[in-house]
Amino acid sequence: MSENITESFIDQARKLNDQRLSAAREIAAAVQARVDAEHALAQAQAAERKAFKDAERKGWTKTELDKLRPTKRTRRTPKTDTAPTPPAGTAPTPGQ
Repeated sequence: MSENITESFIDQARKLNDQRLSAAREIAAAVQARVDAEHALAQAQAAERKAFKDAERKGWTKTELDKLRPTKRTRRTPKTDTAPTPPAGTAPTPGQ
């Protein structure tokens, strides 16, 4: 009878461990994808810099190229309540 309890315990532990290992594999794959994307971005940025330098050597001015260069995208933060908070110890104004 004790073998059944032991085997059951080991099987449950193995299932939990398999789930954890599966999660670890998913994390590793996501990290690898990010690292690959960062590497690809670095290569693309280097190629872009080289292309702009080559264009300058072929007669383009930096000002002309800057006008053609795509603008950098900015990250937008979610809007939060922008109402000013009254200083501590003061009563809020009516309507707040």
